Amino acid sequence: MTMRLMLGSAVFEAEYVATRDQTLHGIERLSRRSGLGELAVAQRLLELMNSAAPGDALAAVPGHWLSGAGRPALLRAIGLHEPVARAWRLAAANLVLPAYLAALLLATVALLGGVLPRNGETIGWVWLAVLLVMAFPASEAVVAVINRLISESARPRQLPRLALGAGIPAEHRVLVAVPAMLADGAGIESLVHRLELHHLASREPEAQYALLTDWLDADDARRDGDEALLLLAVQGIEALNARHPATIGAGAGAGAGAAAPRFIVLHRERQFSQTEQRWIGWERKRGKLEQLVAALATGGAGPFLDCGAASRVAAGTRYVLTLDSDTQLPPGRLRELVGVAAHPQNQPRLDRSQRRVEAGYGILQPGLATPLPALREFTRFHWLFAGQCGVDPYSAASSDIYQDLFGEGSFSGKGLLNVQAVHAVLTQRLPDGLVLSHDLLEGSLARCAAVTDIGLIEEAPFHADVAASRVHRWTRGDWQLLPLLLSPRRFRLRAVNRWKMFDNLRRSLVAPMSLVLIGLALAGIGPSPGIALALVLAAFSAGP
Repeated sequence: MTMRLMLGSAVFEAEYVATRDQTLHGIERLSRRSGLGELAVAQRLLELMNSAAPGDALAAVPGHWLSGAGRPALLRAIGLHEPVARAWRLAAANLVLPAYLAALLLATVALLGGVLPRNGETIGWVWLAVLLVMAFPASEAVVAVINRLISESARPRQLPRLALGAGIPAEHRVLVAVPAMLADGAGIESLVHRLELHHLASREPEAQYALLTDWLDADDARRDGDEALLLLAVQGIEALNARHPATIGAGAGAGAGAAAPRFIVLHRERQFSQTEQRWIGWERKRGKLEQLVAALATGGAGPFLDCGAASRVAAGTRYVLTLDSDTQLPPGRLRELVGVAAHPQNQPRLDRSQRRVEAGYGILQPGLATPLPALREFTRFHWLFAGQCGVDPYSAASSDIYQDLFGEGSFSGKGLLNVQAVHAVLTQRLPDGLVLSHDLLEGSLARCAAVTDIGLIEEAPFHADVAASRVHRWTRGDWQLLPLLLSPRRFRLRAVNRWKMFDNLRRSLVAPMSLVLIGLALAGIGPSPGIALALVLAAFSAGP
């Protein structure tokens, strides 16, 4: 049966072995339900796949008929009818979010009810205010416990993927981009070294590697030392190209038609920011990525300075993998991510009237693991807050509750972007100078998938001041999204995406409200200090 499927479907033959196993198991289940032999079910599946229109790549995929929109047609072809089951699945899909939110609300109310006074004391306005304060640490504990229960009991959804056994092909060319600032010579040397490590971990003939850089913020458009820093970056990139000589496709923009080098640097001039009242790179990291995607999608040079061959982007680049300067890309992960993105079932399908991805995924968010710290770097803060460190070679996909319950994950700024989809839904979409925390909003519009079985490695903060600075930046960005959250007609986001934004605002208030609760308890207002401390401890330790 396997051989006949391989001969009848080029996509099946190109799929990753686990994806092909899912197809074979799906055929086995339908065979048991219908009473037909597996070969007969496979033959019906082949007939439907071969009847697909020449340009319909999705209909030529087994998964489209086994678990996608084509399933009713396959069931009819093998004599099965499940109108009740289908209606139930559709109703259940619409009830998942209300049921999840109802569970969170009821559990929070029950927890708060457990700490109300039992001695007949009247619950007045003071107690109501205290309950409002207590709701934040209580809700955090409830969310952590329920999310943990779901993630440890739900079966992780593994997205279908192509094997790409011969490497990433030219039609799926990818650019690995590292947004960064040109601050000093040591920092530039570290960035160039990191780019080389990415290449050594993923020796793909159709992968290009770029530093996506700005100068530091300044009071003027140019300042002394800018050109020297850019020259140092260009020289570092040229040295990499000399050590790893290769050419990719044809260049885009200025010098189009010429081959592009393996390593490039894309640098922008400063622009004056009215909100910051300084000269900065337009919209910082978000602006760099938006302008890069626009240049790749349209074939232009964009706002990036012409540094000769060292800034020539390969034409026909279909994906951008954006990584932070401290993110490590383990061997083989780049090909695996492109294999997921290249599968027809995961290709984004756009609703151009709403400017959002309706099906498939425009962004893939891999899992993030924390490396084991060196002995000289170890701190108690890192031990307490970093969670489980290291890479477990025996682990597979872990559950992401948003991916497993709602079919889409959350973008955290390090992932694979589909150039055309992201350009269509995000270019010149967000207001200037008002959106600092852009990842969640971008992932909502471009539809992000959490691919937890493909992991990147990233350091966690070793000291409290670094962590506090990071949380301050995130919190400021989350609250900047409040006007967008209150304007449903401007961005027609799905309900689950609006909940994610609201949940970030709730989480940002947990720490200050916990401090207020402890202060009230020590002052003799509300619950006893023991109960207040227990509730705060539960809020910060109930998760994994």
